[in-house]
Amino acid sequence: MITIHQRHRQTDRQTTCDRNTALCTKVHRTVKSLDAAHHRWQRSILGISWKDRITHVEVRTRTGQQTMDNILRERRLRWLGHVFRMDHQRIPQQTLYWHVPGYKRGPGRPRANWRSVVSKDLRKMGFTWEEADVAALDRHGWCRSVAQCVQLNTG
Repeated sequence: MITIHQRHRQTDRQTTCDRNTALCTKVHRTVKSLDAAHHRWQRSILGISWKDRITHVEVRTRTGQQTMDNILRERRLRWLGHVFRMDHQRIPQQTLYWHVPGYKRGPGRPRANWRSVVSKDLRKMGFTWEEADVAALDRHGWCRSVAQCVQLNTG
Protein backbone atom coordinates (compact mmCIF):
# COMPACT_ATOMS: atom_id res chain seq x y z
CA MET A 1 0.00 0.00 0.00
CA ILE A 2 1.34 3.42 -0.97
CA THR A 3 1.20 6.17 1.61
CA ILE A 4 0.33 9.75 0.73
CA HIS A 5 3.95 10.79 1.31
CA GLN A 6 5.25 8.14 -1.11
CA ARG A 7 2.62 9.09 -3.68
CA HIS A 8 3.63 12.76 -3.38
CA ARG A 9 7.33 11.88 -3.92
CA GLN A 10 6.40 9.70 -6.92
CA THR A 11 4.40 12.56 -8.46
CA ASP A 12 7.29 14.98 -7.88
CA ARG A 13 9.69 12.59 -9.62
CA GLN A 14 7.30 12.19 -12.54
CA THR A 15 6.87 15.96 -12.99
CA THR A 16 10.63 16.47 -12.84
CA CYS A 17 11.10 13.85 -15.56
CA ASP A 18 8.35 15.46 -17.63
CA ARG A 19 9.95 18.87 -17.31
CA ASN A 20 13.25 17.55 -18.60
CA THR A 21 11.85 16.01 -21.76
CA ALA A 22 11.97 17.85 -25.04
CA LEU A 23 8.21 17.54 -25.32
CA CYS A 24 7.67 20.12 -22.61
CA THR A 25 9.66 22.91 -24.20
CA LYS A 26 8.06 26.17 -25.05
CA VAL A 27 8.88 25.67 -28.72
CA HIS A 28 7.09 22.35 -28.84
CA ARG A 29 3.98 23.84 -27.23
CA THR A 30 4.03 26.67 -29.76
CA VAL A 31 4.36 24.25 -32.69
CA LYS A 32 1.59 22.13 -31.24
CA SER A 33 -0.79 25.09 -30.96
CA LEU A 34 0.13 26.22 -34.49
CA ASP A 35 -0.55 22.69 -35.73
CA ALA A 36 -3.95 22.67 -34.01
CA ALA A 37 -4.86 26.03 -35.56
CA HIS A 38 -3.67 24.80 -38.95
CA HIS A 39 -5.90 21.72 -38.71
CA ARG A 40 -8.82 23.85 -37.57
CA TRP A 41 -8.41 26.18 -40.57
CA GLN A 42 -8.12 23.27 -43.00
CA ARG A 43 -11.29 21.69 -41.61
CA SER A 44 -13.07 25.03 -41.88
CA ILE A 45 -12.00 25.44 -45.52
CA LEU A 46 -13.23 21.94 -46.38
CA GLY A 47 -16.44 22.34 -44.37
CA ILE A 48 -15.61 19.36 -42.16
CA SER A 49 -16.83 19.32 -38.58
CA TRP A 50 -15.46 17.23 -35.72
CA LYS A 51 -18.64 15.17 -35.86
CA ASP A 52 -17.57 13.80 -39.26
CA ARG A 53 -14.73 11.90 -37.54
CA ILE A 54 -12.13 12.47 -40.25
CA THR A 55 -8.48 12.20 -39.22
CA HIS A 56 -5.93 14.99 -39.55
CA VAL A 57 -4.00 12.87 -42.05
CA GLU A 58 -7.07 12.59 -44.29
CA VAL A 59 -7.69 16.34 -44.03
CA ARG A 60 -4.05 17.05 -44.98
CA THR A 61 -4.35 14.65 -47.91
CA ARG A 62 -7.47 16.42 -49.16
CA THR A 63 -5.91 19.88 -48.86
CA GLY A 64 -2.46 18.82 -50.06
CA GLN A 65 -0.80 20.58 -47.11
CA GLN A 66 2.18 19.51 -45.00
CA THR A 67 2.30 19.23 -41.22
CA MET A 68 3.27 22.38 -39.35
CA ASP A 69 6.60 20.78 -38.39
CA ASN A 70 7.48 20.31 -42.04
CA ILE A 71 6.33 23.81 -43.00
CA LEU A 72 8.45 25.37 -40.25
CA ARG A 73 11.44 23.14 -41.10
CA GLU A 74 11.23 24.23 -44.74
CA ARG A 75 11.05 27.91 -43.79
CA ARG A 76 14.02 27.62 -41.42
CA LEU A 77 16.15 25.87 -44.02
CA ARG A 78 15.19 28.31 -46.76
CA TRP A 79 16.12 31.22 -44.47
CA LEU A 80 19.41 29.50 -43.62
CA GLY A 81 20.24 29.25 -47.33
CA HIS A 82 19.44 32.94 -47.73
CA VAL A 83 21.71 33.86 -44.81
CA PHE A 84 24.53 31.63 -46.13
CA ARG A 85 24.41 33.52 -49.44
CA MET A 86 24.59 36.93 -47.74
CA ASP A 87 27.72 39.06 -47.70
CA HIS A 88 29.97 38.29 -44.71
CA GLN A 89 29.66 41.90 -43.51
CA ARG A 90 25.90 41.51 -42.92
CA ILE A 91 24.79 41.00 -39.32
CA PRO A 92 22.68 37.84 -39.93
CA GLN A 93 25.68 36.17 -41.60
CA GLN A 94 27.96 37.19 -38.71
CA THR A 95 25.57 35.83 -36.06
CA LEU A 96 25.79 32.32 -37.53
CA TYR A 97 29.39 32.05 -36.35
CA TRP A 98 29.34 34.47 -33.43
CA HIS A 99 30.42 33.24 -30.00
CA VAL A 100 30.51 35.37 -26.87
CA PRO A 101 34.08 35.36 -25.53
CA GLY A 102 34.29 34.26 -21.91
CA TYR A 103 30.65 33.11 -21.77
CA LYS A 104 30.02 30.22 -19.43
CA ARG A 105 26.55 28.77 -19.35
CA GLY A 106 24.82 27.71 -16.17
CA PRO A 107 24.21 24.15 -15.03
CA GLY A 108 21.61 21.91 -16.62
CA ARG A 109 20.55 21.21 -20.16
CA PRO A 110 21.41 23.94 -22.65
CA ARG A 111 18.43 25.79 -24.03
CA ALA A 112 17.45 25.00 -27.57
CA ASN A 113 18.38 27.89 -29.82
CA TRP A 114 17.83 28.54 -33.50
CA ARG A 115 21.19 27.16 -34.52
CA SER A 116 20.72 23.86 -32.67
CA VAL A 117 17.25 23.40 -34.19
CA VAL A 118 18.59 24.13 -37.69
CA SER A 119 21.50 21.74 -37.09
CA LYS A 120 18.96 18.97 -36.37
CA ASP A 121 17.13 19.89 -39.57
CA LEU A 122 20.40 19.71 -41.51
CA ARG A 123 21.17 16.28 -40.05
CA LYS A 124 17.76 15.09 -41.26
CA MET A 125 18.75 16.34 -44.72
CA GLY A 126 22.08 14.52 -44.46
CA PHE A 127 24.16 17.72 -44.45
CA THR A 128 26.78 19.02 -42.06
CA TRP A 129 26.95 22.74 -41.34
CA GLU A 130 29.94 23.18 -43.68
CA GLU A 131 28.34 21.16 -46.50
CA ALA A 132 25.18 23.23 -46.19
CA ASP A 133 27.23 26.43 -46.42
CA VAL A 134 28.65 25.29 -49.76
CA ALA A 135 25.39 23.75 -51.05
CA ALA A 136 23.37 26.91 -50.30
CA LEU A 137 25.47 28.92 -52.75
CA ASP A 138 23.52 27.18 -55.53
CA ARG A 139 20.10 28.73 -54.83
CA HIS A 140 18.01 26.43 -57.02
CA GLY A 141 19.85 23.30 -55.90
CA TRP A 142 19.37 24.31 -52.26
CA CYS A 143 15.64 24.89 -52.77
CA ARG A 144 15.33 21.45 -54.41
CA SER A 145 17.23 19.81 -51.53
CA VAL A 146 15.04 21.51 -48.93
CA ALA A 147 11.82 20.60 -50.76
CA GLN A 148 13.00 17.01 -51.13
CA CYS A 149 13.81 16.81 -47.42
CA VAL A 150 10.36 18.08 -46.50
CA GLN A 151 8.70 15.59 -48.88
CA LEU A 152 10.68 12.71 -47.34
CA ASN A 153 9.64 13.73 -43.82
CA THR A 154 5.91 13.75 -44.54
CA GLY A 155 5.78 10.40 -42.76
